[in-house]
Order: sequence, then C-alpha cells, then structure tokens
Amino acid sequence: MRVAMLGPYSSNLERVSGGPEAVVVQLVDGLRRAGVEVHVVTFDFAGEIDADTTVEQDEVTVHRLRLRRLPRWTGIRVNARLLAKTLRAISPDIAHAHSAGTFADGALASGLPAIITIHGVIEQEAATERRSGITWREEMSWRYETWYERHCLRRARDVIAISPYVADIYRDLTSARMHLVENPVATPYFDLPNLAETATILCAARVIHRKNTLGLLRAFALVKRDLPEARLRLAGETTSEPGYASQCRQFVEQNGLAEAVDFLGWLDEAALREEYSRCRALALLSWQETAPVAIEQAMAAGKPVIASNVGGVRFLVEDGVTGYVTAPDDTAQQAARLRSVLAESELNRAMGQAGRAAARQRFHPDVVTAQTINVYQKAISDQRKSL
Repeated sequence: MRVAMLGPYSSNLERVSGGPEAVVVQLVDGLRRAGVEVHVVTFDFAGEIDADTTVEQDEVTVHRLRLRRLPRWTGIRVNARLLAKTLRAISPDIAHAHSAGTFADGALASGLPAIITIHGVIEQEAATERRSGITWREEMSWRYETWYERHCLRRARDVIAISPYVADIYRDLTSARMHLVENPVATPYFDLPNLAETATILCAARVIHRKNTLGLLRAFALVKRDLPEARLRLAGETTSEPGYASQCRQFVEQNGLAEAVDFLGWLDEAALREEYSRCRALALLSWQETAPVAIEQAMAAGKPVIASNVGGVRFLVEDGVTGYVTAPDDTAQQAARLRSVLAESELNRAMGQAGRAAARQRFHPDVVTAQTINVYQKAISDQRKSL
C-alpha cells in the first residue's frame, strides 16, 4: 500500500509543534514500521526553501512544497491545486489529509481516494475567542475558516474523528462515513520512569486565552497556600498572544508566585518527556478542547490529569479514575482537585496506573496505526467498487 499523508511535518522530528503535527509524525512512523510506503506532502510554513523539494527522511519520502503566499482566496486555490498535482504524480492508493482546510481541499481535488482527519472544531474555537473579544478582521477570518471547512466536508466520502465529541458535532454536516480513530502517542511516553518531584504540576499547552492559563494560575495560587512546596511548570510558547502571556506573568508577580511558577516556553520532544517524567500531575483547564494530545501523553506517562469538562475531555479523562474533570470556571474546585492528586500519594499512584493502562489500549501507535490501515482499506475498496 502506498499512502500520501498531508499535514504539518517538521524537518526535525525532535522539534514537533504538537497537536496535528504530533499526530502526523506518529502515524507516519507507525505506517512505516508496518511496511507501508509513506509519502508526506507538506508545506514549508517557515519559509526556509526557495523551491519545492523531495527528500528521503527516516525511510519516508517527504515532499516539502514552497507555500505560495498570495491573497487569501487566491492563495488557497493555488496551494490546493499544487497539492492535488503533487498527489497525482505520487499516485498513492489513499490520500490522508489532516484538518479540513487546504490539505483536505488538495486531497479531494486530486480525484484519488481521500480521507480527512478533523483535529479541531472551528465553530467552537471561534465561539471561545469571541467571548474574549475579537476584531472585525478576526471575525471575518473565523467565518471564512468555518465556511471552508464545511465546503471540504461536503465533498468528503470518509472522515476520521479523533473523538466521539467530533463525530457528534460533524455527523450532520457531512454525508461522509465517520470513523473513530483516536490520536497516537509516541512510544517513549509509555516507558517514562516516574521521577515525580514533590507537588509539581505540569501544563503542556500554549499560553493563550483558549487554554485558560490565567485560570490555572488562579487555582494554583490557592493550592500554594496549603502546599507551600507546590510548583507549576508551564511548557508552551508565549508568542501567539503576547498580551495574554503578559497578563499571566503580571498575575504571578502580583501574587508572589515568581519562585513557584516557571514559564518554560516551547520544548522539544526530549525536554517535554522529561517534564512529564518529573511532574506529579498534568493540569489543562482550557475553555475549549477537542482531544488534547497533552492529556493523552500524560496518561501514557502514568500521570493523573486535572482538566476542565469541555469539548472532548470527558471522553479522555475518567473522573475519579484517571484524574478529575472540573468546571472550567470553578477555581475552588480546580484547586481542591489539584491538592488531592498532589498530596495523596496512593490516589496519585492509582490514577496514574489506570491512565497508563487505558492509554496503552487506546493511544499506543501500533493500535492507532492498525485502526488507520483498516480505514484505508475500506475507503480503497469502496472507491474501486464505485468505478
């Protein structure tokens, strides 16, 4: 089988941005190990190349295309056509696009059997941003992204949902067959040693409004009153919303938390795995989530998760078993749950073990790769029958 994978893909696989890119990287590696011929088709989003390139990278053929930077609608059409042309030259058995945008448009326009994996619920993310206040230009951008997503989904025949939450939302927006395949987590996370340091909380997320970093800091301030040794490690970039990041830093200073809160910035894979190994729990108190890779990584690492009950979180964290789900705006409840998993060693151990066991069954790359290949085979078979 020859597969073309369309999505973000770093030229340095130890420097992965997370989210969809982390999923693409793990799927590509899983397919390669399963004996599948894999071609990655991606764009040079960083602007590092002057011409389209094709290279062999870790036994995978990577087609890195120069992103044509043109006015929005013109640019999208040009880049989608470029993807379709590249796919036809590769002639894969299946084209697998990640996110229902330009990558999906290119896959569908190629005329090849195509599958789209939906990673985020654009309408829900837009609603979250509107609550914090957005400009007219940002509003128009969100509306366009919503339209473009639905434009692609109306043409799709097979869609992968990474959570039942995604399937429930999109089932009425497309006539495509819906397949549930959860995100894969890199194998090393399942074998991380537990080097937990006393009362250390990790948040592996960008410092932005949607991730509610400020809400986590408020809850942590309450935890710190009862557990003076508590520490919070924020592993995520602070450049997407610098104004919001500044508010978070200001809160830390004003509340005397400077010695207890670390802004680590974006971390490479090795450094991030070390943070998971050394924390006692992961906290993710976002206003909106789909199926956060950070939660799945924490479960694989055997760490309890405290997360807000939004989006698809309830399908990942079993409340009271692998961690706790909390109301996104209940600071007192969040603080109480954090104190429990930090202070109660037996509870922490039991939740961590339950999370790792569930992760092995659901998120191990071998499990997810096998499920994905099964979807490919169904899509290819149906396409042949229709010819």
